Amino acid sequence: MNTIRLLVCIVLAVPCGALISNLAEGFVTERPLFQPSDSPRISGRTLAIGITAMGVFVLLGWRFTDASWAELLAYLAGFAAVLLASVIDLTEYRLPDVVVLPSLAIGVVLIASISIFDNSADRMRYAYLAALLAFGVLLIVHLISPQGMGFGDVKFVALLGLMVGWQAHSFGDAVIIVLWLFLIGFAFGTVGGVALMVLRGRSQAFPFGPFLAIGALVTVLLSRALVG
Repeated sequence: MNTIRLLVCIVLAVPCGALISNLAEGFVTERPLFQPSDSPRISGRTLAIGITAMGVFVLLGWRFTDASWAELLAYLAGFAAVLLASVIDLTEYRLPDVVVLPSLAIGVVLIASISIFDNSADRMRYAYLAALLAFGVLLIVHLISPQGMGFGDVKFVALLGLMVGWQAHSFGDAVIIVLWLFLIGFAFGTVGGVALMVLRGRSQAFPFGPFLAIGALVTVLLSRALVG
């Protein structure tokens, strides 16, 4: 791995982890942004979010060691937003539009700008196609079973599809990479759902967004092997 990129990812992970924790707590407690916590100690959740952000950023630095700085930074920002949405979903069982929709809009613009600058407009088109495919598939699931799959997950997976689809180099790649997103996400979600049923009972609410996020991260990290 490029040592400089590794150090940059580590340095960026620290403030990003703290910001994600602060924003997520604000959604739960309705505390004003950046207002100091009543406790001077770092909470276990803040520490867990920081460690998770560190791990995700380092893995992305490894995956994009040969990519442009712009592409790496775009993925760091994208997965920071995904982590924020996932943390909120774990605690509040919702994926707020105020996080997902602006992230999706910014992602569309960033991918267009970077792809055009890097002379890789085809990748931009496949990213948009993957976002539409992912959105469409989960929309069908939502229409069939709205109780089992919320519309927040449908919007969230459009963001994830955009991110994984940026690694596609053909129409076939875009389809395959979205399939892997769902296969991996649903696999982790099934294991998590069964564990939750065993521990807390069948009626317990189940946040599916974080498992889709894991599917997206694994798909991006392994995209070279998955689509060649």
